[in-house]
Amino acid sequence: MKILFYETDKAYGCFSNFSRHSVRIDEVNWATSEHYFQAQKFLAEADKEAVFCAATPFAAAQIGRERNRSFRANWEDVRDNVMLDVLRAKFTQHVDLREILLSTQGAALVEHTKNDRYWGDGGDGTGKNMLGTLLEQVRAEMRDSSAEFVAPPWVLVPDVEASDMYWRMGKGEDAYLTAARFRENLSPPARAHYEMYFPVPSTWRNSW
Repeated sequence: MKILFYETDKAYGCFSNFSRHSVRIDEVNWATSEHYFQAQKFLAEADKEAVFCAATPFAAAQIGRERNRSFRANWEDVRDNVMLDVLRAKFTQHVDLREILLSTQGAALVEHTKNDRYWGDGGDGTGKNMLGTLLEQVRAEMRDSSAEFVAPPWVLVPDVEASDMYWRMGKGEDAYLTAARFRENLSPPARAHYEMYFPVPSTWRNSW
């Protein structure tokens, strides 16, 4: 099972570095994980400050691409560790985000965008998807007793009609019950993203 994410106003958009969640690292409060990440590209305090003061994560990313600034020569060697540090901070400092991330255990996390072939999947699945990979690492580090991710029955057994689920020993009964238990045990933030990601088909609206 894959969970695709990108836009911050869509399901699991909180996994994006553009989500409006602050992070505190080394006693400094950064507006978003994107702000922190982009600032670490630079050596000069003035350049770091410019990123820190950026009005939006998009503006912070733009500053991070300005080649006239004091780029670290070893940036490509350290960028993965910088990203990992800020993801750890983000998902441990926000309880709701931790719950959402843990609720995806067992699912592959994929930043789905044609705009990035390193952090994302390149839009066609051939990108490196390092952001998704590092999110999975953070999830593994925080792993608790949360159940493995279970998609709803119309995804698990798409060939089974909703009406068949309620017959004793119905073909999709196990899939329905497993998915229903998983959904019911999700925290409210995790359940909200789950239900946004999997909108109920019209044929299931009276059954799920």
